[in-house]
Amino acid sequence: MALFTVLLALGLVQFWGSGAPLHRDDWFHWWCGRLSGRGALQGHPERMLAAAVLPPVVAAAILMVLAKAALGGVGALLLGALLLLYCLGRGNFNEMVSNYLRNWYQGDLDAARKAAAPLFRELPEAPADEAQVLHEQVFRGAAYCAFERLFAVLFWFLLLGVPGALMYRLSALYADAAPEGGNRETAARWLWLLEWLPVRAMGFSFAIVGNFAGCYRAWRQCLTCRERSTPEVLEIYLEGALGGIDASECSAGVEVAEGQRACGAQLEGLQSLLSRALLLWITVLALLVLFDF
Repeated sequence: MALFTVLLALGLVQFWGSGAPLHRDDWFHWWCGRLSGRGALQGHPERMLAAAVLPPVVAAAILMVLAKAALGGVGALLLGALLLLYCLGRGNFNEMVSNYLRNWYQGDLDAARKAAAPLFRELPEAPADEAQVLHEQVFRGAAYCAFERLFAVLFWFLLLGVPGALMYRLSALYADAAPEGGNRETAARWLWLLEWLPVRAMGFSFAIVGNFAGCYRAWRQCLTCRERSTPEVLEIYLEGALGGIDASECSAGVEVAEGQRACGAQLEGLQSLLSRALLLWITVLALLVLFDF
């Protein structure tokens, strides 16, 4: 059932271009707003986080049970796919990267920076005329964006089902919207804990579908690290997995500078690596289903 749920959700993403038709988060922001006025939760960021995330997760679990009881496997499949689609990241990732690359190859750094804004939770402060700095920020932002929008969600879905995927998405939404102070720090720490296992699973996947020697060395280096942030760990993995990419692999159809081509090839290599990693995850899941694990 998990395999068909994932395939149906990804099929809907291909049909719509993203999960935008279901990505309505006002209800969750309203819910968090109501909770913030409760005296018992004020000054207790851990309680606030639990109160914001756990009730919707429990409700989703109950809905899945009811759907299966009322409509059988078909009901669980349809509801599970829709809920999983809601849990996937917001926006069209490939379109965001393509818009950035188009302006990057044209040398319009201001437009490239604006096009890359959706790849960041908070757009970094950086001079727009520093092309290399901009590219490094976009590469790091794109890598984390791809991870949190899809791979982290799939990891928790495969481990805990729809409630696990929803737990991760709501935790990410809460971390984005939490005010400065204890609530934001607690939410960020919780999100880091949720991402600790998925990012290492993704790193091992990169080693298999990319440069194995370089990425596996980086994977072992970060395996037990408890200090680096998720984006930092991803960047280390990608440096190993994408080793050997040069400007000749850039697909730009226009005359661009060698430095632009090299940076573009790196980002295009990231897209290709992500596609292969996703295919690997689906293949492994299919094999587990085939051999009834």
